[in-house]
Amino acid sequence: MKKPRFTEEFLWQLHEFLEAINIAQGTFAPRSWKEAFAPEWRELRLAYEKKRHQRSFGQFISYLKRMGYIVVPKGESIGVLRLTAKGKEKAFEGEKKLRVLSPRKDGKMIMLMYDIPKRKQRIRQAFRSALEFLDYQMLQKSVWVSAKDVLEETEQAVREYGLDDCVNLFVIEKIKVQK
Repeated sequence: MKKPRFTEEFLWQLHEFLEAINIAQGTFAPRSWKEAFAPEWRELRLAYEKKRHQRSFGQFISYLKRMGYIVVPKGESIGVLRLTAKGKEKAFEGEKKLRVLSPRKDGKMIMLMYDIPKRKQRIRQAFRSALEFLDYQMLQKSVWVSAKDVLEETEQAVREYGLDDCVNLFVIEKIKVQK
């Protein structure tokens, strides 16, 4: 298994941090950054500085902004930073390298078929990324399979993306043809 790059690992930790304080989709609460979140942010900064002595934390944040992984609105402090879609994708790449998904115990596979309307193209792309994150393999453009135990996570993704009427899930068994 490939080890995630430091940037991917950092972005994943930042994503988890933002999720933990329930702001991944928006900005920080109205309280000051130091007052509300200094201990957690300090931990992230110290972990970074421990691994990367040659660059300052501020330079790294500038790099993440330049690469389009994070956004800090003009005139705001670093306390309102948020991950962009590109940043989340990069974070998920790193997390995917770390995660080990267990195979289904019953030996069956999950098959997923979808027909997502063209007008929901962004949702379709995000859903495909979620399937890749869950270690699905594409058989055809809208047919994916996985031998991993990810049925609950798949159902959750379908609900979160509002695709209940567009997705069909099946638990299937591979049958070997005898000669």
